[in-house]
Amino acid sequence: MRTLKRGISLFTTTTPGEYFLGTSSRAIRIYTCEQKVIAEHLARGVDENDISQITGVSPIAVHNLLTELAHESLIDTSQGSITVSDRFISKLDSRATKNSKPNRDGAYIQLHNRLAPELEQSTWIDGVTDGGVSLLSARQNYLIEISGSNRVATLLYTLLLTSGFTQVRYAARSRNSVIADLDLGVDGITSSDFGFSFTKNREDLRRDYSLFPLDKSANYLDEASTPDLAIACGDIDPEKLSLWMSYGQAFMHIPHPRAARAEIGPIVIPGKTPCLRCAQLAECDQSGVISSRTLAAPEKVEYPQIAAHAVAALAASQITAYCDVITLSEGEALKGPEIFGKITVIDYQRLAQPQVVAITRHPLCGCAF
Repeated sequence: MRTLKRGISLFTTTTPGEYFLGTSSRAIRIYTCEQKVIAEHLARGVDENDISQITGVSPIAVHNLLTELAHESLIDTSQGSITVSDRFISKLDSRATKNSKPNRDGAYIQLHNRLAPELEQSTWIDGVTDGGVSLLSARQNYLIEISGSNRVATLLYTLLLTSGFTQVRYAARSRNSVIADLDLGVDGITSSDFGFSFTKNREDLRRDYSLFPLDKSANYLDEASTPDLAIACGDIDPEKLSLWMSYGQAFMHIPHPRAARAEIGPIVIPGKTPCLRCAQLAECDQSGVISSRTLAAPEKVEYPQIAAHAVAALAASQITAYCDVITLSEGEALKGPEIFGKITVIDYQRLAQPQVVAITRHPLCGCAF
């Protein structure tokens, strides 16, 4: 069954009898009353095969309009289903029957309501034809590991968890052991949490924050499992970076901010996309600076609250785009070239105007060999 994507509107123009059907960024022109009637019935969820019988419009007109809508990626051609972990099923027949009815299942209703905003975004990704359902469901399969001990790392955990990445975790021993002053006020951490284990605090909230139900048999902190994407917030241990590059571990770098200036990226697939050294060599070529030394270093390098939320949101968006590309391309991340070779630069004084700097694989860097 082909249906209109969520959020499509019918726009009336200054020309009598002419309309636009779609969104502000992509739409088709409608010139006849027949097409308008077809569009209105599609919006109500009427099956395309029933529209002709209900309205008297010719089947060819329905087919032609749907073909035009499909060409502009304005319709979904299939209906996907969300895959979640097994839930407890009571052995009592009366209770099992009650729990099998979605309209009486509180957890089902909550999941449906929480999924709706995420589907509003995923349905408009290029290549999605099932309302974004399978794409959103696939996010549960990606293991994202965050290392770092700053506000952005804290916020990333929650943003990814609530966006469907059930397996997001902190790298072992990458965080301060206890909640400290600069953690207060970040993502619901209060003064009553001060001094308690940071990792335990976050893990206690995993079930509450997770978009999808958790698998009770899963160990989400299993250090032996290899992440699909590693996120390094702050400085990267040179030894760890060397291992990532040699073993082909995909990673994203979010360095410490410097002088009211933050950076995000690049996302690196070792040997295939521009790496951190490529970025350093490119900056050297452009500025002529070969090294730098901070003369007046702050006591603690940390993001201000508003900037931390902005950086975390932009970083989470890029991480999500990376995983979604892999899902849509069936494992070929490089089919989304616009994701790689880019560094997002954010000035604290102009948070709403991030700058994207493109980099390429540098001929003097050995990452290609």
